[in-house]
Amino acid sequence: MVSLPRRGCVPRMNTRRAIVTGAANGLGAAITTALIESGATVSVCDKDERVLLMNGRAGIAHAEVADVSNADQVKHFVDESARVMGGIDTVVSNAGIVRATQVTKDGYERAVLDFDEVIDVNLRGVYLTGRAAIPHLIEHGGNIVNITTDHIHTCGWPEHLDHTDFPECPWHDVRRPALGNKNFDLYDASKWGIKGFTNAWSRALAPHGVRVNSFGMGATVTPMFLSVLGDRPLPPGTMQAHEVAALVVELLDEGPAGRTGDDVQVWAGHGAVLPPVGVEGQLAAIDIASSRRPA
Repeated sequence: MVSLPRRGCVPRMNTRRAIVTGAANGLGAAITTALIESGATVSVCDKDERVLLMNGRAGIAHAEVADVSNADQVKHFVDESARVMGGIDTVVSNAGIVRATQVTKDGYERAVLDFDEVIDVNLRGVYLTGRAAIPHLIEHGGNIVNITTDHIHTCGWPEHLDHTDFPECPWHDVRRPALGNKNFDLYDASKWGIKGFTNAWSRALAPHGVRVNSFGMGATVTPMFLSVLGDRPLPPGTMQAHEVAALVVELLDEGPAGRTGDDVQVWAGHGAVLPPVGVEGQLAAIDIASSRRPA
């Protein structure tokens, strides 16, 4: 891994000033709790007005109703968070939605409506949040974590995607199943797009002491996951939100020498363990190191 330059004093956990989107419940609420328990000060937003109940809670600097697909609302939330906390050095873009789609059955109008809703929240929301926060991060150094999904990781499957030229797969010889689902074309596409932001931002922000990583996980008990699951039993190895949230904090706590540009994946059935740096993080380290070499 490549150590990033320090901007002033890169934040320690007990001085971290973080924003978390989609924090009213589920994984966002769990990440917020984990950050606070680690000593961070946190500002939160959600489209759900229940987020306002977090105002006054220990460790919460600010809570605001904001739709991450609305550019003005995102800008207000980010700038107000920076004002209240005296800056921002950590961004967790967690807000997201899932829609089951039926490619062969949904009518065109339904398909267009679903596209606008899913892409606006999952992709546009991450973009707006990141771009609004980047000026603050450049000033202070820190981290962006973009929440994705295990649907989009191709480690070890199919065979031609095996990264044999890199250190062994984080999950060793365990073969991943085919990823994604025929009924989640929009959801999966929106999460693939986030990887593009992570890839570009990690390289652009490395000189400013800012790490950018994607973080995807398998089956995790959240209201969103349970709504998709319906009456079916929990899959074996399903994780709890607090377990995944602890790994997000662990990723942040890697510090300036930690990974950047990586697609961190925590898979159900493997235990809630932060994996070694994956192929994306290894490639980012190579690119960043190469960019520092004199011509």
